[in-house]
Amino acid sequence: MEPGDRPDGSSSTEDADQVLRARAGDNRAREALFKRHLRLLRHRVYRLLGPDPESEDIVQEAFLRAFSNLPKLIDPQAFGSWLSKIAIHLVNHRLRRRKLLRRLGFAQGADRPEIMETVASSEVSPATVTEARRVYALLDGLPAEARVAFLLRHLEEMTVPEVSAQMGISERTVKRRVALAESRLSPFVQFGSKEKLSHE
Repeated sequence: MEPGDRPDGSSSTEDADQVLRARAGDNRAREALFKRHLRLLRHRVYRLLGPDPESEDIVQEAFLRAFSNLPKLIDPQAFGSWLSKIAIHLVNHRLRRRKLLRRLGFAQGADRPEIMETVASSEVSPATVTEARRVYALLDGLPAEARVAFLLRHLEEMTVPEVSAQMGISERTVKRRVALAESRLSPFVQFGSKEKLSHE
């Protein structure tokens, strides 16, 4: 899925119209943008961050920042991609803070079913959910930027240029960070099988 795509099939033209109306103070337009992008953004944040009770806070903060900075958005049609970039920045900050505080394993509340269901579909087996928990535990040991680049590439199935655009870094840096993550995880994870982490 391309950055900014919506599962409801809505177009970037619809976003542009709503953004222009929201800039003019139309609260209904803001609500429409929120409803249109909430599911995809929540899905992306939860999969990047892993089981963490602060995931929903990040989703809400991303929307707040986007709406408060709408005048700075150059291309109204790019609202979805722009919102995703804001959320990825917040995820990186959260991961760095987690590492700084030397949190080991999952954050408190990580085993709550409603959190793990955002990482693995309810249709998958308990063994797959357990595997997802194990992989996210390994990911917690990575630098924040390497973790996010790796997950955007392998879990969100973005191309290197797409990851570069979303993270605001060069393609060469993306490749280095993904390679670092792969080298750390390769003894434990088979990269030929993405379905173990996939929500689809």
